Amino acid sequence: MANFSYIARTKTGAIQKDTITALNEAMAAEFLRAQGLIPSMIKPLASGNIDLLKVFEYFHRIKMLDKITFIKNLSVMIKAGLPVSKSLKILAGQTPNKKFAKIVADIAKQVESGTSLGDAMLKFPNVFSSIFVSMVRVGEASGTLDQNLNYLSEQMQKDYDLVSKAKGALTYPIIVLIALAIVGFLMFTFVLPKLTSTFTDLHTSLPFTTQVVVGLVNIFASYGLFILLFAILAIVGFLYWRKTNSGQKVIHKAILYLPVVSGIVIKINLARFIRVFGSLLKSGMPIVESLEVSSKVVGNIYFQKVISEAAAKVKIGSPLTAAFEKEPRLFSNLVIQMIQVGEESGSTDVVLLEVANFYESELDQTMKNLSSILEPVIMMIIGVVVGFIAVALISPIYNISQSIN
Repeated sequence: MANFSYIARTKTGAIQKDTITALNEAMAAEFLRAQGLIPSMIKPLASGNIDLLKVFEYFHRIKMLDKITFIKNLSVMIKAGLPVSKSLKILAGQTPNKKFAKIVADIAKQVESGTSLGDAMLKFPNVFSSIFVSMVRVGEASGTLDQNLNYLSEQMQKDYDLVSKAKGALTYPIIVLIALAIVGFLMFTFVLPKLTSTFTDLHTSLPFTTQVVVGLVNIFASYGLFILLFAILAIVGFLYWRKTNSGQKVIHKAILYLPVVSGIVIKINLARFIRVFGSLLKSGMPIVESLEVSSKVVGNIYFQKVISEAAAKVKIGSPLTAAFEKEPRLFSNLVIQMIQVGEESGSTDVVLLEVANFYESELDQTMKNLSSILEPVIMMIIGVVVGFIAVALISPIYNISQSIN
């Protein structure tokens, strides 16, 4: 979330100046228009201080499961015939997350005063994404809000499961590698210098492996604090850089060409796009708007670019697959052919959801195999490092004992 200053005109032509909190400029403009204002200028407010509100929000985030439960319950209540405002009030009292409960209660008040549910959700862009709001608006316009909420909950549940599997498969190796780096730093900085100093004092020729270890130990013993500081700054700098446009272009491009990783990333982005796109079409949203909204759910900017180009081409009458065919690395022949079949049969939404199921099942199997493959690979890496250090330290001791005999 960020703060923006804006200048806008009311319906009567009066000029209004104020600040607004939103996810980005586009969401800020959309929220202002929902309030009946016509924005003429929106710009971010610069701040050099730590935003305590952001820190508070970080530690009191609304979990995806909270949103999924909320949507499922709201869908059931509306289907049972309860008014939207009353359903929201009931859910506000039942929601265990206090922050989310306040948001739901606020939305209930807005709906009760005549605001549509979709417009009320626009006030909280960090909680309700553009997909969320779009599907709700389509449901309200078509009179199928309960069905659209059900589609939304299914899509969110699938997306949550997909991300959870990816995180679960990568959590163990990341923790092991971090632990290995910490232990290695402590050993080379505090433990090994006491041992290698003995070899240096003997003034004898050392094996090459021992010379390498002694050289590294001397560097860490002399500049350990600087190395630690440099590592921390490098990590912080990388985390900041990866959020910039240049960083995203480089990292997202590199990921698409990394062995093993590229295949997983492509499948995850495809599965998320196809699932969301199919759900939006099924909810009754026009195809161009569905493409524009679903382009925001994929994490890779190159996928986003291709999907946005597809939306622009469909708008002028080109077939849906025109943009996808130019990127065979990102969009496989299976996806393109199935979309063509869907267009010809008039059942694109059904076909897309079937393809999404296929990719999700493939990803499930890939993640299971990935865990079983990474564990022995990491053990081999640890074994090689430990073995190299052990040989480097034992070899001179053995040579010295032999010369004494």
